Amino acid sequence: MNVMKRIIALSIILLLTSQVFAQLFVGGNIGLSMTGGKVDNGNTSVDKQKVTSFAFAPMAGMFLNDKLAVGTSLSFNLNNTKTPGNPEQIDRTTSFGVTPFVRYYAFTVNKFSLFAQANVGFAYSVEKSKVGSTTTTGPKTSTLSINASPGIAYNLSEKVQLEAHINGFNFGYSRISVKDNNNTDITNSFGLGVDLDNIATSGFITIGAIVKL
Repeated sequence: MNVMKRIIALSIILLLTSQVFAQLFVGGNIGLSMTGGKVDNGNTSVDKQKVTSFAFAPMAGMFLNDKLAVGTSLSFNLNNTKTPGNPEQIDRTTSFGVTPFVRYYAFTVNKFSLFAQANVGFAYSVEKSKVGSTTTTGPKTSTLSINASPGIAYNLSEKVQLEAHINGFNFGYSRISVKDNNNTDITNSFGLGVDLDNIATSGFITIGAIVKL
């Protein structure tokens, strides 16, 4: 939790120490999905497993000048799975995170721009399971990550900018800590490389948009 406090403090400092004339921008996403149903064989009806997922990830930042932008994205995710039975079982995973970023626009040609973005993120999640009237708390997972990747931006107008993050060219480090009772499992990962084999897949390029205020 101390790491998260430092990241939040760094984000606030970046915003407060920016130039007065800096231009603000916002983005992000929100989503809700639900699945369920039942199986009816004519004589009996059995409910299927019900899954509800909610995700909210606002993002805000500012252009310090034509080349440099800073900002922070927040995330909140809730996944609830209800399994019918006697007794009924409910599994819930709640997670939240904060990710400050710095973006540098290398060059601009007409409405197109090429940029590089670096992120430092912290995420925390906890699992809970309820069977009948008994509730147990499952693993608690903390993730610290550092990532850098290039991207392309296109100005639709003075206020709206489309952006595509090219995930096939990246540098990344992550430290995942899973605590379950008195046991702690820590995994460190490092990646650096270029992936040209999956250009046609949706995971290679992530497309989004920001709105300038």
